[in-house]
Amino acid sequence: MKKILDWLTRWDKDKVLHFSVCFIISMVSACIAKVFGADKYTVLAIAWCIGFIAGMGKELYDEWEYKGADEHDWAADLAGTVFGTILSFLFVV
Repeated sequence: MKKILDWLTRWDKDKVLHFSVCFIISMVSACIAKVFGADKYTVLAIAWCIGFIAGMGKELYDEWEYKGADEHDWAADLAGTVFGTILSFLFVV
């Protein structure tokens, strides 16, 4: 756990933004799915898929627009999606 916390505390502003956006997208999509009556597995699947698609979309855009995607951005996107999905399981479902 210490290694993970050390890794998270060394992020620059861009990585924090990537993490935060994917986290928020995952949580909001889970809440919307829950409001529309989805069961808990569907809520988790939606939280994961929408967060993942948002992160992947941003990295594909970076690759296309700036001719290079950053693997650390991708890791921050994935971490935000995972964290958002886990918190969706704990609080939304």
